[in-house]
Amino acid sequence: MHATPPEASPIKSLVEELETLRQGFRQCLRAYAASVEESLQRVQTAVLSQQKVRKLSPEKTRDLRDMLALCRNLNLKPEKGRRKDLRKVEAVLEELRLLSQAW
Repeated sequence: MHATPPEASPIKSLVEELETLRQGFRQCLRAYAASVEESLQRVQTAVLSQQKVRKLSPEKTRDLRDMLALCRNLNLKPEKGRRKDLRKVEAVLEELRLLSQAW
């Protein structure tokens, strides 16, 4: 019985594919993070634009309070690195976008 030569082994190919997968994963994370950051910035800009309004309507005041509650009630545990936390951020961000777009 003789061993398979190293160049014929699937190990090297798999290690290379795993490295490619890791790089692709990191690129996806960076693109996702940039997209979430941009959306958060747009909401923040919309909120800041309300500072210029002399008297906020009762609807906007309610929206702002709702947005504040959404942010305060978001319970993240980033140290655990769970997708569940990312889904929570996405859900809150979607609510924030909907509320701020109504203005």
